[in-house]
Amino acid sequence: MNPAKPAASLPAKPGRRRYISAGTERLLADCFPGLVPATVIEDALRQKAIREGRLVPPRRRGGKP
Repeated sequence: MNPAKPAASLPAKPGRRRYISAGTERLLADCFPGLVPATVIEDALRQKAIREGRLVPPRRRGGKP
């Protein structure tokens, strides 16, 4: 017979935030509910990098009509 495990009846621990702060998590939940946080963060970083001149904005491809 296996002895009962004390933690078996406890609820699961919430996932640990590794790369975002509690404030960032609240902003994501309030402003972008349902969206994947990694996608929102990537878009924000891309816009910031373009504003600061660290990344060239994507050029539109267009030929002469």
